[in-house]
Amino acid sequence: MVSIIFSIMLASVENKVKANTCTEGLGNCQQCDERCKANHGPAAKGGCDPKFQLCTCYYPCGQGPSPPQPKKCYGGAGVCSDKCGPQCCNQNCAQKYNQGTGFCDSIGHTYLCKCQYNC
Repeated sequence: MVSIIFSIMLASVENKVKANTCTEGLGNCQQCDERCKANHGPAAKGGCDPKFQLCTCYYPCGQGPSPPQPKKCYGGAGVCSDKCGPQCCNQNCAQKYNQGTGFCDSIGHTYLCKCQYNC
């Protein structure tokens, strides 16, 4: 009986923690945790997905660099290639998203156009 109550309490606390955790994709896994902490402070934790070699940053919502920055959202605008490189990607993101900026990011052998914009 005690273990059941403890499990329920643990699940309740875990859900509250998850509800207050934000995530941000940071691309490749190089210095994942360091980049995450640089972007969102010492409470942030970067984790690398071994299958896809992608870094995800987990940080407390509402916390980050000072002064507080607007929340950033991410989207996509296709593939980066010889025909559409970083400048083309940036233009596509600016057209697709309000105040959007774009950058080419490699995922394995594929270069994707990623967009960042204020939510």
